[in-house]
Amino acid sequence: MKTIYDVLSSEHKLVLDMFEEAVSSGSKEVLFRIKAEIDPHMVGEEKLYYPLLEEKEESRDLARKAYIEHNEAKALMYELEGMGEGSETWTVRLNELKEVIIHHIQDEEGKVFEKSRDLLSQQKAEELAQKYLEFKKSYTSKIEAGESLA
Repeated sequence: MKTIYDVLSSEHKLVLDMFEEAVSSGSKEVLFRIKAEIDPHMVGEEKLYYPLLEEKEESRDLARKAYIEHNEAKALMYELEGMGEGSETWTVRLNELKEVIIHHIQDEEGKVFEKSRDLLSQQKAEELAQKYLEFKKSYTSKIEAGESLA
């Protein structure tokens, strides 16, 4: 059975591939596809995964740093959404967002997952993967239906 680490790593790879397409094409359409992928990913991590890390003193700082990196990515995404594609500023900001995401993924797949494996049992990591996938499906369904996320 897949663990939370398997699921998140798979999603990380997908997003990184999408960034390559976005940077090479300069397309806002690709940016919106990235947003559709990373929004539920980040919210799922923030609601289900990071709170488990915050419970333990030895992983609390890692969780807090992950929240900060998410906020940085969200701010850049918001800025890009309001810009015209293809401008020099657009390209610079898109590359900044890509670098923020790459750094976050490296931190998460390195330090965060490593510490998390010490704290969560295999069974808990598998259960978390299931909860995360269910949350993400529900979140995406609500977005597509235009429902409130509250």
